[in-house]
Amino acid sequence: MKTALIPMRVKTGDFNANWAEFERRFSEALAYNPDFLVFPEYCLTGFEEWDFSGAGLYDEIVERVSSLARKAGVYVVFGLLEPYKNCVYNSALLISRNGEVLLKHHKFQEPVKFCTGNTVETAKTEFGKVAVIICGDLYNKRILKWVRRKRPDYLFVPMEYSPEYGKPNEEDVEAMAERVRLLGVRAFIVNSYPPGGAWVFDTDGDLLAESRGDEMVVWKEE
Repeated sequence: MKTALIPMRVKTGDFNANWAEFERRFSEALAYNPDFLVFPEYCLTGFEEWDFSGAGLYDEIVERVSSLARKAGVYVVFGLLEPYKNCVYNSALLISRNGEVLLKHHKFQEPVKFCTGNTVETAKTEFGKVAVIICGDLYNKRILKWVRRKRPDYLFVPMEYSPEYGKPNEEDVEAMAERVRLLGVRAFIVNSYPPGGAWVFDTDGDLLAESRGDEMVVWKEE
């Protein structure tokens, strides 16, 4: 299994610019012949409190990303805003090689103006069971219980670590490693740029690979 983690540059509220960047980075990653391409949290719209207008693009985004996945024959993980009745989910999808939505996760760790998730699902692939959570979910106690119960082989974590907090530092990486150790699953984490960064952790929390800024990480399971 080969995974490309893509710390994509995201412009809040500029779908056209983000789509052009998504396609560019998608094409760049295909040169490495990956099985999975993983993009950040709400990477095609960005999000600024409390502007949920990007949720209106949900169907178009799914259609466009599904088309890319189907044509390239790859799995794609990415985050987006999803409308639901009178509120909005912060969601992440796993798109299959044939362009179908194979897995959907609703973020647990969100303020009251969002709908919030209440479960973690897994999907079967030729490489084993995979699960997806989002950013702050990594530190959520209920997520810990669900992941331990479902026992996925791989966990994908689209993230949007705000540049207002500065660049991810050594303490941030150590905190991620500790949570991965508790979850007990191989984890692939990718942040939006700025400030960017991507990380691969083993089941015991050991850091296997990382990048800074918008540098892509390509990790191959032996």
